[in-house]
Amino acid sequence: MAAELRQRPSIPKVFGENVRRYRELAEISRFQLKAEAMLDDRQIRDIENGTHNPTLLTMERIADALRIPLSVLLSEIPAQTTFPLSVYQQGFDRLSPSMQSLLLSIMRDFMDRDPRE
Repeated sequence: MAAELRQRPSIPKVFGENVRRYRELAEISRFQLKAEAMLDDRQIRDIENGTHNPTLLTMERIADALRIPLSVLLSEIPAQTTFPLSVYQQGFDRLSPSMQSLLLSIMRDFMDRDPRE
């Protein structure tokens, strides 16, 4: 069991890699993230590099700023990167009800298609 623990990446390393990954996928700059999460540049840089051990409050602020669950940022990186749709929730909420309905209809059609087509 001790050998298994040593082989796993550290929590700060996993968290930092996920913060960078999801920040870049959301096309959010470090400056935007620091402002939204109320952190300084050095903290964001060190967190993304896995050299800073953030507090739970800091991790929650970052997750809220990225609009994804903290559990996603703490998960070991999957082989295939997925992007949580919750990041788009704020933009979706700004759409009119008719545009929301249209977008959901398009998504349903897309999900119902055979991936081999």
